[in-house]
Amino acid sequence: MPPTKRSNNSKKILIGCITLLLILVAVFSFLNRSPDKLQEGQLLIKAGDNRLARLTVADLRKLPAVEKKTIINSSRGKSEHIFTCTELALILQNIDPQLSTEYRRVTTRGIDNYTSALAMKEVLQPGNVFIAYADGGKPLKTKTGQDGSLQIIVTSDEFGQRCTNYLVSIELE
Repeated sequence: MPPTKRSNNSKKILIGCITLLLILVAVFSFLNRSPDKLQEGQLLIKAGDNRLARLTVADLRKLPAVEKKTIINSSRGKSEHIFTCTELALILQNIDPQLSTEYRRVTTRGIDNYTSALAMKEVLQPGNVFIAYADGGKPLKTKTGQDGSLQIIVTSDEFGQRCTNYLVSIELE
C-alpha cells in the first residue's frame, strides 16, 4: 500500500520538529557553557569575573583539617558520614582576609550545575560550613567514580539541601 500524502506530511512535520529541538539544545548548551573550564578535583573561587583562586584536593590537604561527623537526610534516607574537611571561612581567610567583609553571599556550584546559596554570616559561623574531600578516610568520588571530588557541608542545614556534591566553584557576591 503506497504512503498517503497525509502520512508523508506528518513525517516531514515530525522530522522538522526533531531538527528544531536538536538545534535548540545545541544553542542552549552553547549559551550555558562555563568559560571557567570547571573540573572535578579543582575548586575555582571567584568574585564576579575575578578569579581569586583555583585549589586542588592537594592544596586543601595542606590546610588545617577536622573530622566532622554528620548525618545527611536525603531522598535515600539518613546517612552518617565522617568527613575530613576544612572550614570555608579559613580557606577564604587564606586567600584574602578582606573577602568575608567585602561579600555578603556565597554561591556554590557542582559539576552537575547544582547550586546552593549561603549567607556570608553562615560561612563565618564557627564549625558550620566546610569543604570536605574525604569520607571515612577515603577520598570522595567524582561523578564518574574516580577519587578526588569535593563537597560543601553545612552543619546547620538539617536536611542537607545545601550540601553541594561534586563541588567545582564558589562565587562570592
